Amino acid sequence: MTRQGQGVRTKVAIAEANYETMDAAVQTLMDLLERGAWLKKLKGKKVFLKPNLLGMFPLENGATTNPALVSAMVRLLLDAGAKVTVGDNCGVGGYGLNERVARHAGVFDASLGTYKNVATATRLVKLKSRYLDSLVVSKDMLDADVLINLPKMKTHSLTIVTGAVKNMFGLISGAGKGKSHAAAPAGEDFGRMLAEIFSIRPPDFTVMDAVMAMEGNGPSAGKPKHVGRVLASGNAVALDAVMCGIMGIRPELVNHVREASSMGHGPIDAASIEIVGDMPGNMKFKLPVTVSRLRLSRIVNSGFFANLVRSKLVLNKELCKKCGICKKECPTGAMQMDDYPRIDQAKCIRCLCCQELCPDAAWSLKGLMGRMQGYGV
Repeated sequence: MTRQGQGVRTKVAIAEANYETMDAAVQTLMDLLERGAWLKKLKGKKVFLKPNLLGMFPLENGATTNPALVSAMVRLLLDAGAKVTVGDNCGVGGYGLNERVARHAGVFDASLGTYKNVATATRLVKLKSRYLDSLVVSKDMLDADVLINLPKMKTHSLTIVTGAVKNMFGLISGAGKGKSHAAAPAGEDFGRMLAEIFSIRPPDFTVMDAVMAMEGNGPSAGKPKHVGRVLASGNAVALDAVMCGIMGIRPELVNHVREASSMGHGPIDAASIEIVGDMPGNMKFKLPVTVSRLRLSRIVNSGFFANLVRSKLVLNKELCKKCGICKKECPTGAMQMDDYPRIDQAKCIRCLCCQELCPDAAWSLKGLMGRMQGYGV
Protein backbone atom coordinates (compact mmCIF):
# COMPACT_ATOMS: atom_id res chain seq x y z
CA MET A 1 0.00 0.00 0.00
CA THR A 2 1.17 3.54 -0.67
CA ARG A 3 1.07 6.62 1.48
CA GLN A 4 -2.02 8.78 1.42
CA GLY A 5 -1.66 11.56 -1.15
CA GLN A 6 -1.76 15.24 -0.23
CA GLY A 7 -5.31 16.40 0.37
CA VAL A 8 -6.80 12.89 0.23
CA ARG A 9 -9.15 12.11 3.10
CA THR A 10 -9.78 8.49 4.02
CA LYS A 11 -13.39 7.57 4.71
CA VAL A 12 -14.49 5.68 7.81
CA ALA A 13 -18.19 4.82 8.06
CA ILE A 14 -20.09 4.33 11.32
CA ALA A 15 -23.60 2.92 11.66
CA GLU A 16 -25.83 2.23 14.64
CA ALA A 17 -26.23 -1.52 15.10
CA ASN A 18 -27.38 -4.37 17.26
CA TYR A 19 -26.82 -8.07 16.76
CA GLU A 20 -30.44 -8.72 15.80
CA THR A 21 -30.41 -6.32 12.81
CA MET A 22 -26.81 -6.70 11.65
CA ASP A 23 -27.67 -7.26 7.98
CA ALA A 24 -29.27 -3.83 7.79
CA ALA A 25 -26.34 -2.20 9.61
CA VAL A 26 -23.82 -3.75 7.23
CA GLN A 27 -25.84 -2.55 4.26
CA THR A 28 -25.88 0.96 5.76
CA LEU A 29 -22.06 0.88 5.93
CA MET A 30 -21.85 -0.15 2.29
CA ASP A 31 -24.19 2.67 1.30
CA LEU A 32 -22.24 5.25 3.31
CA LEU A 33 -19.01 4.17 1.63
CA GLU A 34 -20.67 3.82 -1.80
CA ARG A 35 -19.44 0.24 -2.11
CA GLY A 36 -22.17 -1.08 -4.38
CA ALA A 37 -19.95 -1.13 -7.47
CA TRP A 38 -17.14 -2.75 -5.48
CA LEU A 39 -19.45 -5.56 -4.37
CA LYS A 40 -20.43 -6.29 -7.97
CA LYS A 41 -16.76 -6.75 -8.84
CA LEU A 42 -16.45 -9.56 -6.28
CA LYS A 43 -18.39 -12.08 -8.39
CA GLY A 44 -16.24 -15.19 -8.78
CA LYS A 45 -13.48 -13.75 -6.56
CA LYS A 46 -11.93 -15.61 -3.63
CA VAL A 47 -12.87 -13.54 -0.57
CA PHE A 48 -11.45 -14.36 2.85
CA LEU A 49 -13.19 -13.16 6.03
CA LYS A 50 -10.91 -12.93 9.08
CA PRO A 51 -12.76 -12.51 12.43
CA ASN A 52 -11.13 -12.28 15.86
CA LEU A 53 -11.18 -15.78 17.38
CA LEU A 54 -9.08 -15.35 20.48
CA GLY A 55 -10.01 -18.48 22.39
CA MET A 56 -12.68 -20.42 24.29
CA PHE A 57 -14.50 -17.48 25.82
CA PRO A 58 -18.24 -17.03 26.46
CA LEU A 59 -19.87 -14.99 23.71
CA GLU A 60 -21.31 -12.54 26.22
CA ASN A 61 -17.80 -11.57 27.36
CA GLY A 62 -17.22 -9.75 24.08
CA ALA A 63 -13.76 -11.24 23.52
CA THR A 64 -14.45 -12.50 19.98
CA THR A 65 -16.13 -11.15 16.86
CA ASN A 66 -19.86 -11.70 17.21
CA PRO A 67 -21.25 -14.35 14.83
CA ALA A 68 -24.02 -11.94 13.76
CA LEU A 69 -21.46 -9.79 11.95
CA VAL A 70 -19.83 -12.83 10.38
CA SER A 71 -23.11 -14.22 9.03
CA ALA A 72 -24.20 -10.79 7.74
CA MET A 73 -20.96 -10.41 5.80
CA VAL A 74 -21.11 -13.97 4.48
CA ARG A 75 -24.64 -13.42 3.17
CA LEU A 76 -23.69 -10.11 1.57
CA LEU A 77 -20.71 -11.66 -0.20
CA LEU A 78 -22.50 -14.84 -1.31
CA ASP A 79 -25.28 -12.69 -2.76
CA ALA A 80 -22.56 -10.81 -4.69
CA GLY A 81 -21.36 -14.12 -6.15
CA ALA A 82 -18.07 -14.28 -4.21
CA LYS A 83 -16.31 -17.51 -3.23
CA VAL A 84 -16.20 -17.03 0.54
CA THR A 85 -13.89 -18.55 3.15
CA VAL A 86 -14.05 -17.73 6.86
CA GLY A 87 -11.14 -18.53 9.17
CA ASP A 88 -8.57 -17.41 11.72
CA ASN A 89 -5.52 -18.60 13.60
CA CYS A 90 -6.94 -18.40 17.11
CA GLY A 91 -4.85 -17.34 20.07
CA VAL A 92 -4.51 -20.85 21.52
CA GLY A 93 -2.31 -23.21 19.53
CA GLY A 94 -3.04 -26.60 18.05
CA TYR A 95 -4.74 -27.48 14.78
CA GLY A 96 -7.65 -29.21 16.51
CA LEU A 97 -8.42 -26.20 18.71
CA ASN A 98 -8.91 -23.96 15.67
CA GLU A 99 -12.29 -25.43 14.76
CA ARG A 100 -13.27 -25.96 18.41
CA VAL A 101 -12.80 -22.25 19.13
CA ALA A 102 -14.81 -21.34 16.02
CA ARG A 103 -17.67 -23.58 17.12
CA HIS A 104 -17.55 -22.27 20.68
CA ALA A 105 -17.65 -18.66 19.46
CA GLY A 106 -20.57 -19.37 17.12
CA VAL A 107 -18.52 -18.40 14.08
CA PHE A 108 -18.45 -21.90 12.59
CA ASP A 109 -22.24 -21.98 12.20
CA ALA A 110 -22.35 -18.28 11.28
CA SER A 111 -20.03 -18.94 8.33
CA LEU A 112 -22.87 -20.84 6.61
CA GLY A 113 -20.64 -23.69 5.52
CA THR A 114 -17.66 -21.54 4.50
CA TYR A 115 -15.45 -22.01 7.60
CA LYS A 116 -12.00 -23.53 7.03
CA ASN A 117 -9.21 -24.52 9.41
CA VAL A 118 -6.54 -22.31 7.87
CA ALA A 119 -3.80 -23.60 10.19
CA THR A 120 -3.39 -26.70 8.03
CA ALA A 121 -2.05 -24.96 4.89
CA THR A 122 0.82 -22.53 5.45
CA ARG A 123 3.61 -20.68 3.70
CA LEU A 124 6.94 -19.34 4.98
CA VAL A 125 7.14 -15.58 4.41
CA LYS A 126 10.42 -13.64 4.55
CA LEU A 127 10.45 -10.47 6.63
CA LYS A 128 12.51 -7.31 6.41
CA SER A 129 12.63 -6.92 10.15
CA ARG A 130 15.15 -6.40 12.92
CA TYR A 131 13.30 -8.99 15.00
CA LEU A 132 12.65 -12.05 12.82
CA ASP A 133 13.78 -13.23 9.39
CA SER A 134 10.57 -15.11 8.56
CA LEU A 135 7.19 -16.27 9.82
CA VAL A 136 4.75 -19.02 8.89
CA VAL A 137 1.50 -17.55 7.52
CA SER A 138 -1.81 -19.13 6.54
CA LYS A 139 -1.81 -19.67 2.78
CA ASP A 140 -5.54 -19.05 2.34
CA MET A 141 -5.25 -15.49 3.62
CA LEU A 142 -2.30 -14.74 1.36
CA ASP A 143 -3.92 -16.24 -1.73
CA ALA A 144 -7.30 -14.54 -1.37
CA ASP A 145 -8.26 -12.07 -4.07
CA VAL A 146 -9.87 -9.95 -1.37
CA LEU A 147 -9.13 -10.08 2.37
CA ILE A 148 -11.79 -8.65 4.68
CA ASN A 149 -10.89 -7.99 8.31
CA LEU A 150 -13.59 -8.41 11.00
CA PRO A 151 -12.00 -7.21 14.26
CA LYS A 152 -13.52 -6.51 17.66
CA MET A 153 -13.28 -3.16 19.49
CA LYS A 154 -11.37 -3.93 22.69
CA THR A 155 -8.74 -2.64 25.06
CA HIS A 156 -5.57 -4.72 25.47
CA SER A 157 -3.33 -5.07 28.52
CA LEU A 158 -0.14 -5.18 26.41
CA THR A 159 -0.94 -2.94 23.42
CA ILE A 160 -3.57 -0.57 24.96
CA VAL A 161 -6.10 -1.47 22.24
CA THR A 162 -6.70 -4.25 19.79
CA GLY A 163 -8.62 -3.49 16.63
CA ALA A 164 -8.08 -3.67 12.89
CA VAL A 165 -4.27 -3.63 12.72
CA LYS A 166 -3.78 -5.95 15.70
CA ASN A 167 -6.36 -8.43 14.34
CA MET A 168 -4.02 -9.19 11.44
CA PHE A 169 -1.68 -10.84 13.96
CA GLY A 170 -3.95 -13.79 13.14
CA LEU A 171 -2.17 -14.17 9.81
CA ILE A 172 0.48 -16.04 11.78
CA SER A 173 0.11 -19.79 12.15
CA GLY A 174 1.65 -22.28 14.56
CA ALA A 175 4.26 -21.05 17.02
CA GLY A 176 4.85 -17.79 15.18
CA LYS A 177 2.85 -15.67 17.62
CA GLY A 178 4.97 -16.82 20.54
CA LYS A 179 8.14 -16.24 18.50
CA SER A 180 7.00 -12.70 17.76
CA HIS A 181 6.42 -11.95 21.43
CA ALA A 182 9.78 -13.41 22.41
CA ALA A 183 11.65 -11.54 19.65
CA ALA A 184 10.12 -8.17 20.50
CA PRO A 185 9.19 -8.16 24.20
CA ALA A 186 9.28 -4.38 24.75
CA GLY A 187 6.05 -2.49 24.03
CA GLU A 188 7.40 -0.26 21.26
CA ASP A 189 9.25 -3.16 19.65
CA PHE A 190 6.17 -5.37 19.69
CA GLY A 191 4.16 -2.53 18.16
CA ARG A 192 6.66 -2.38 15.30
CA MET A 193 6.51 -6.18 14.98
CA LEU A 194 2.70 -6.04 14.69
CA ALA A 195 2.96 -3.34 12.00
CA GLU A 196 5.45 -5.48 10.07
CA ILE A 197 3.10 -8.47 10.25
CA PHE A 198 0.23 -6.25 9.11
CA SER A 199 2.40 -5.31 6.11
CA ILE A 200 2.54 -8.93 4.95
CA ARG A 201 -1.06 -8.73 3.75
CA PRO A 202 -2.99 -5.56 4.64
CA PRO A 203 -6.75 -6.16 4.43
CA ASP A 204 -8.70 -4.75 1.50
CA PHE A 205 -11.67 -3.85 3.67
CA THR A 206 -12.44 -3.83 7.39
CA VAL A 207 -15.73 -4.06 9.28
CA MET A 208 -15.42 -3.74 13.07
CA ASP A 209 -17.78 -5.20 15.66
CA ALA A 210 -18.32 -2.34 18.13
CA VAL A 211 -21.84 -3.24 19.22
CA MET A 212 -20.61 -4.71 22.49
CA ALA A 213 -16.97 -3.70 22.96
CA MET A 214 -14.60 -4.42 25.84
CA GLU A 215 -12.87 -2.08 28.30
CA GLY A 216 -10.46 -2.64 31.16
CA ASN A 217 -8.10 -5.62 31.12
CA GLY A 218 -8.79 -6.78 27.59
CA PRO A 219 -8.53 -8.55 25.27
CA SER A 220 -10.27 -11.31 27.25
CA ALA A 221 -10.54 -10.37 30.93
CA GLY A 222 -12.10 -6.93 30.56
CA LYS A 223 -15.71 -5.86 30.94
CA PRO A 224 -18.27 -5.57 28.11
CA LYS A 225 -19.09 -1.97 27.14
CA HIS A 226 -22.05 -1.13 24.92
CA VAL A 227 -21.18 1.13 22.00
CA GLY A 228 -23.95 0.05 19.62
CA ARG A 229 -22.00 0.62 16.41
CA VAL A 230 -20.28 -1.07 13.50
CA LEU A 231 -17.42 0.69 11.74
CA ALA A 232 -16.05 0.12 8.24
CA SER A 233 -13.32 1.43 5.98
CA GLY A 234 -11.07 0.47 3.12
CA ASN A 235 -8.19 1.52 5.39
CA ALA A 236 -7.61 -0.39 8.63
CA VAL A 237 -5.23 2.18 10.14
CA ALA A 238 -7.68 5.06 9.73
CA LEU A 239 -10.42 2.90 11.20
CA ASP A 240 -8.25 2.18 14.26
CA ALA A 241 -7.63 5.91 14.67
CA VAL A 242 -11.39 6.52 14.75
CA MET A 243 -11.83 3.62 17.18
CA CYS A 244 -9.24 5.21 19.47
CA GLY A 245 -11.11 8.50 19.28
CA ILE A 246 -14.32 6.81 20.42
CA MET A 247 -12.43 5.20 23.30
CA GLY A 248 -10.83 8.50 24.36
CA ILE A 249 -7.31 7.43 23.39
CA ARG A 250 -4.83 9.35 21.24
CA PRO A 251 -3.96 6.95 18.38
CA GLU A 252 -0.34 8.10 18.18
CA LEU A 253 0.22 6.64 21.65
CA VAL A 254 -0.76 3.16 20.46
CA ASN A 255 2.50 1.69 19.20
CA HIS A 256 1.22 -0.62 16.47
CA VAL A 257 -1.23 1.96 15.08
CA ARG A 258 1.43 4.68 15.01
CA GLU A 259 3.99 2.33 13.43
CA ALA A 260 1.57 1.09 10.75
CA SER A 261 0.82 4.69 9.87
CA SER A 262 4.52 5.61 9.73
CA MET A 263 5.04 2.71 7.31
CA GLY A 264 2.53 4.30 4.92
CA HIS A 265 -0.52 2.14 5.58
CA GLY A 266 -2.91 4.93 6.46
CA PRO A 267 -3.49 8.19 8.33
CA ILE A 268 -4.17 8.64 12.02
CA ASP A 269 -4.54 12.43 12.14
CA ALA A 270 -8.11 13.70 12.23
CA ALA A 271 -7.57 16.12 9.34
CA SER A 272 -6.87 13.20 6.97
CA ILE A 273 -9.93 11.15 7.93
CA GLU A 274 -13.53 11.77 6.88
CA ILE A 275 -16.10 10.19 9.18
CA VAL A 276 -19.46 9.43 7.59
CA GLY A 277 -22.42 8.23 9.61
CA ASP A 278 -23.22 8.27 13.29
CA MET A 279 -20.12 9.03 15.40
CA PRO A 280 -20.68 8.53 19.16
CA GLY A 281 -19.13 10.93 21.62
CA ASN A 282 -15.95 10.24 23.58
CA MET A 283 -16.94 7.22 25.66
CA LYS A 284 -13.88 7.25 27.96
CA PHE A 285 -13.10 3.56 27.99
CA LYS A 286 -11.59 2.21 31.18
CA LEU A 287 -8.02 1.23 30.35
CA PRO A 288 -6.04 -1.85 31.43
CA VAL A 289 -4.26 -1.59 34.77
CA THR A 290 -0.99 -1.67 32.80
CA VAL A 291 -1.73 1.80 31.41
CA SER A 292 -2.15 5.02 33.39
CA ARG A 293 -3.81 8.16 32.13
CA LEU A 294 -0.65 10.20 32.54
CA ARG A 295 1.47 7.55 30.83
CA LEU A 296 3.56 7.24 34.03
CA SER A 297 5.14 4.09 32.65
CA ARG A 298 7.14 6.27 30.24
CA ILE A 299 8.50 8.38 33.08
CA VAL A 300 9.24 5.64 35.58
CA ASN A 301 10.32 2.85 33.29
CA SER A 302 13.35 1.55 35.16
CA GLY A 303 14.98 1.07 38.52
CA PHE A 304 13.22 1.61 41.84
CA PHE A 305 10.17 3.35 40.34
CA ALA A 306 9.61 0.62 37.78
CA ASN A 307 9.45 -1.98 40.53
CA LEU A 308 7.13 0.27 42.52
CA VAL A 309 4.49 0.80 39.83
CA ARG A 310 4.84 -2.47 37.95
CA SER A 311 1.62 -4.45 37.96
CA LYS A 312 1.90 -8.15 38.78
CA LEU A 313 0.16 -11.24 37.49
CA VAL A 314 -1.73 -13.04 40.24
CA LEU A 315 -3.41 -16.46 39.94
CA ASN A 316 -6.86 -16.99 41.41
CA LYS A 317 -6.71 -20.67 42.33
CA GLU A 318 -10.47 -20.83 42.81
CA LEU A 319 -10.96 -19.98 39.13
CA CYS A 320 -8.02 -21.96 37.74
CA LYS A 321 -9.01 -25.30 36.19
CA LYS A 322 -5.38 -26.35 35.57
CA CYS A 323 -6.03 -26.61 31.82
CA GLY A 324 -2.39 -25.83 31.05
CA ILE A 325 -3.08 -23.30 28.28
CA CYS A 326 -0.96 -20.66 30.02
CA LYS A 327 2.01 -23.04 30.19
CA LYS A 328 1.58 -24.25 26.62
CA GLU A 329 1.31 -20.77 25.11
CA CYS A 330 4.07 -19.05 27.12
CA PRO A 331 6.63 -17.94 24.48
CA THR A 332 9.66 -18.09 26.79
CA GLY A 333 8.88 -21.10 28.98
CA ALA A 334 8.45 -18.84 32.01
CA MET A 335 5.22 -20.57 32.99
CA GLN A 336 5.77 -23.69 35.06
CA MET A 337 3.19 -26.25 36.16
CA ASP A 338 3.32 -27.69 39.65
CA ASP A 339 0.01 -28.33 41.39
CA TYR A 340 -1.00 -24.97 39.89
CA PRO A 341 0.75 -22.85 37.25
CA ARG A 342 3.44 -20.46 38.47
CA ILE A 343 5.68 -17.89 36.79
CA ASP A 344 9.46 -17.99 36.67
CA GLN A 345 10.01 -14.22 36.91
CA ALA A 346 13.56 -14.50 35.52
CA LYS A 347 12.17 -15.77 32.20
CA CYS A 348 8.96 -13.72 32.09
CA ILE A 349 8.87 -11.00 29.40
CA ARG A 350 5.44 -9.69 30.51
CA CYS A 351 3.78 -10.42 27.17
CA LEU A 352 0.61 -11.21 29.18
CA CYS A 353 -0.27 -14.17 26.94
CA CYS A 354 -1.21 -16.16 30.03
CA GLN A 355 -3.76 -13.56 31.12
CA GLU A 356 -5.00 -13.02 27.56
CA LEU A 357 -5.59 -16.67 26.73
CA CYS A 358 -6.89 -18.02 30.04
CA PRO A 359 -10.48 -19.16 29.32
CA ASP A 360 -11.45 -18.80 32.98
CA ALA A 361 -9.93 -15.36 33.71
CA ALA A 362 -7.84 -16.94 36.48
CA TRP A 363 -4.87 -14.62 35.89
CA SER A 364 -5.38 -11.00 36.92
CA LEU A 365 -3.18 -7.92 37.06
CA LYS A 366 -2.62 -6.29 40.44
CA GLY A 367 -0.44 -3.46 41.67
CA LEU A 368 0.01 0.27 42.11
CA MET A 369 -0.46 1.00 38.41
CA GLY A 370 -3.90 -0.54 38.68
CA ARG A 371 -4.81 1.82 41.52
CA MET A 372 -3.69 4.75 39.35
CA GLN A 373 -6.01 3.57 36.58
CA GLY A 374 -7.17 6.31 34.22
CA TYR A 375 -9.90 6.70 31.64
CA GLY A 376 -8.04 8.19 28.70
CA VAL A 377 -4.58 8.69 27.26
